[in-house]
Amino acid sequence: MISADVRIFHWLNGLVGRSSLFDNVVNLLASDFFLPVMITMAAFALWFVGKTPQARALNQRAFLYAAIGAGFANLLVRIVNGHLYRARPFIAMPDTEVLFYRPHDPSFPSNAAAFAFAITAGVFLVNRRWGMVIAAGAVLFTVARVIAGMHYPLDIVSGALLGILTTWVFAKALDVADPLLQRMLAVVRWFHLA
Repeated sequence: MISADVRIFHWLNGLVGRSSLFDNVVNLLASDFFLPVMITMAAFALWFVGKTPQARALNQRAFLYAAIGAGFANLLVRIVNGHLYRARPFIAMPDTEVLFYRPHDPSFPSNAAAFAFAITAGVFLVNRRWGMVIAAGAVLFTVARVIAGMHYPLDIVSGALLGILTTWVFAKALDVADPLLQRMLAVVRWFHLA
């Protein structure tokens, strides 16, 4: 499994350096400040949209699932990183082409993938159309991170699974606590924030 992971990494990272246009696009897609911000803003926009009050309430639930799932997924990544260290590809293999900065945190599981797919899962659980759009951004972001030399594919898959499962668990917990959630949302609506 690990050897396949490294082979796929080398194949994807081998695409770097052939075209400056391609490298610039990958650099943009892998950046912490483009797709993650777009994914977050797309999920946050759901807070304000819906043709009916019921539709808006569902979209607000999607945003809450996404935000809580992403927060706890990132916490779990930090916990795993404290007990399990996998060096980034550019540390383990100095010949790796790196398109931008070199993070110092462990590579496994990918915090970027956990975040992006936690947001995706939260939205997808309620609004499939928006969820698919956000999923496309999450896939582009995480594949670009592999191409850019930041992660191995297995780091991305494990981070994505961690983000999806964490969001699903917390979504189910929020569903159980629905009466409390509805009271909290009523207070937020009273202040005209929802």
